[in-house]
Amino acid sequence: MDDISAAIIAIVVGACVSAVVVAADKRGLRQPPGPPMTFPARAFEEALRTPGTGWFRKKLRCDRKSFLRIYELVRASWRHEPDPNCKHKLIKRVALTMMYLAQGGTMDPAASALGISRSRGVVYINETLVVLSAMARKFVVMPSADETAVIEEGFFATAGFPGTVGAVDGTLVRIARPHDFEGWYCRKNFPAVNVQAIVDHCGLFRSISIRSGSNNDQSLWNGSAVRKCLSSFIPPGKHLVADAGYKIWGHMLTPFSEADAVEDRRKRVYNLAHSRTLMVVECAFGRLKNRFRVLLGKVEQKSSATVCNVIIGCVVLHNLLTIVHDNMLVDGDDPLLHFAPASVADDPYETEQPISHQQGITKRDDIADILAVI
Repeated sequence: MDDISAAIIAIVVGACVSAVVVAADKRGLRQPPGPPMTFPARAFEEALRTPGTGWFRKKLRCDRKSFLRIYELVRASWRHEPDPNCKHKLIKRVALTMMYLAQGGTMDPAASALGISRSRGVVYINETLVVLSAMARKFVVMPSADETAVIEEGFFATAGFPGTVGAVDGTLVRIARPHDFEGWYCRKNFPAVNVQAIVDHCGLFRSISIRSGSNNDQSLWNGSAVRKCLSSFIPPGKHLVADAGYKIWGHMLTPFSEADAVEDRRKRVYNLAHSRTLMVVECAFGRLKNRFRVLLGKVEQKSSATVCNVIIGCVVLHNLLTIVHDNMLVDGDDPLLHFAPASVADDPYETEQPISHQQGITKRDDIADILAVI
């Protein structure tokens, strides 16, 4: 074999060996590394160091001062505060949760905006929501006797409707289709939960009940915890106001039917005052959903317990921001509140005495007589 042939054979063998090594290792075929999962977002830390409130209004839908006061309240309710040496402080976790609730969608964008990985962001948000839900026992409560007198005066100042100590209404919140979807579809044919609340004259949520979307307002009211102990909250002779989706009782006044009101001025005057009084709960739901936009869309949670934590967490934050007199003006309608109320059907589990129904009718007539001569 001459020198030229030997050189050719050596080149061919070397090329074959290189190909075998590359095929076995495959490191030479790897793609260049992609972008990191998180980045050092410092906007929140910078916003904390400055007196401005723009970042907080845009991202958290509240003022800087209000956020700091809410953080202190949440911190006081946190049983085991994170280690001071951990990477993400408790204040950042509260901001993360409020950003998720205020911006809507999924948890990922909020975590990414604050430089937190998706997996840790989900954990932090769920932990904070559990704490907020527990805070409802202190910040979403029926009024005391002294508060009830103030609430009655506040409602009367609105439209001259006497004896009112609370307004009741419900709204729908869209949810992801559950695996076991039976009973979750509302009468508008999408999966939802029905959220019912009692609100005072200031728009504070005093009671909250959550059931599957197939429950109408009346059945939800009949099964609510506050309904079972209503006599301990509503003084004798006082009442709540509710729309036509509820049945009239001595403790709950509803409007006259539209057909009756058309022919009777006295009933029209009553319905107008009743509607203006009830409007406070409609406005409260509108502010709640337009501040915490996660409730305007579909709540993308896998379990009903987490869905409830999201809703209750929003209600608690709404009350806290109302209590601390947050200066950010939040307005807007609740698109799922203005559906025509379902007709009231007799509930086989109704435990009210028939006399209470008659008392409600009599009280409504008496108030209509009073309003007609004012």
